[in-house]
Amino acid sequence: PPWVSMQTNSFSYFNSCANSSLISPYLGVPNNFLGAYGIENYQIASLGSAYTGFGSISKNVGSYKRSYHEVKLTDSLKAGKKYNCGFYVALSNGCKYATNNIAMYITKTATTIDTVATPSWVITGNPQVYNYGNPVIKDTQNWVKISKVFVASGGEQFITIGNFKQNNQTILDTTVNPTGLDWAVYAIDDVFVTPLDSFCLKADAGRDTTITLGDSIFIGSYTNGIDSLKWLQNGVAIDSTRPGFWVKPTTATSYILQQTINGCYSADTVTIGVNPLPLRFTNYELRFTNGSSPLLGGVGGGFVLNSWQTANEINVSHFNILKSEDGPASQQGRDFKVIGKVKAQNKSINNYEFADVLAGLQSPTAWGLGYKLQSIDKDGKISYSDTRQIRLNQLTNKPINVFPNPAKDILNISCVGVKEVNILNNLGQVIKQLKVNTSMLKIDVSTIPKGLYLLKIITTENKVYNEKIIIQ
Repeated sequence: PPWVSMQTNSFSYFNSCANSSLISPYLGVPNNFLGAYGIENYQIASLGSAYTGFGSISKNVGSYKRSYHEVKLTDSLKAGKKYNCGFYVALSNGCKYATNNIAMYITKTATTIDTVATPSWVITGNPQVYNYGNPVIKDTQNWVKISKVFVASGGEQFITIGNFKQNNQTILDTTVNPTGLDWAVYAIDDVFVTPLDSFCLKADAGRDTTITLGDSIFIGSYTNGIDSLKWLQNGVAIDSTRPGFWVKPTTATSYILQQTINGCYSADTVTIGVNPLPLRFTNYELRFTNGSSPLLGGVGGGFVLNSWQTANEINVSHFNILKSEDGPASQQGRDFKVIGKVKAQNKSINNYEFADVLAGLQSPTAWGLGYKLQSIDKDGKISYSDTRQIRLNQLTNKPINVFPNPAKDILNISCVGVKEVNILNNLGQVIKQLKVNTSMLKIDVSTIPKGLYLLKIITTENKVYNEKIIIQ
């Protein structure tokens, strides 16, 4: 009390005092079964310790259809006066749908409905208080404010909250929760009807925040009924009709909202910062070659070639190449040391290579070698690539490196001094034969049946090396 419901058994009330283990989470706050018995809802109160719920729409054939909540005002509204009217809603977690048409209906007499004569339980009317643009409300985490500056005709004494439009006049968002129940039920809290001659409703441009380049953000509010408003950007008017809208700045930008309500002028500024897209490491690969490195002027023995590509590279100073020889790539305590440095290019797409000469590596560990990349921005910010690992097995005497192994589509073979490569099945039959005229082979194995195969490598000196490979 004094709130009443328009339909029998459709008034859901939740309070933190109902958090007893005997009844919780059915009627508690924040845990309850708002509008979806069997699916737990979580929602703290917008104000105080309690809230109620109403059904905006239902696709069920059963008895649960629409519901409305009504209360008589403490005083009737005065003709010509302006009032700040509204409430807060949040969609229940257990609902499959979300809708628009969430509104407040302000009337001189109490609203009634004959549920027998009106099987759909829809109270038809033209509610005065709804958000600008009448958007679908689908936020299940935060309370969404519904508000409008309302000019009274005089004598209004009742407010009713719900959806006052038929199903075919209601937008139904079906992307909210595919496993939810076939209705849209909203929590309602913090209802207000305040005379605007008692205070100044100040401009609200939104909160200062920072977005990532390419993202959009909503500024302002959805409050309807503002007498006059103007949005400015860099001193230039950009809008004079909408209390709020989506923007997509590419650099840090400030927006000013100027408004007048009931003779009260106010202004507010919101600043949106823009961060560049984060640096992305792409196509980071390791390849072993038992020969001279073109990156080192044609000198050196076997080397591991680090090849990588970056995107969204802005204001990067250089890249450090880090190496570890003491454990698996997944080991948290693995000791990485800087072995090289490459200057950044800072283009939209960048390609890099670094050769790690292995002349001093006599007895490789069973783990192989681990590598990762460290980017250093000009302002000192640091970011890392994922760790890559290359297993070693007497690399100094082996003319090839095969990766990935197991292979699914493409098998890469890095080779020096090799003239022929054969793939043999478990019967010793050659199923693929390649004459080699390059130091890097890419073999399509997508048509080869899954299983274990033998890779037979013949060098230019007619030496033969065998390596087992797995096709997935």
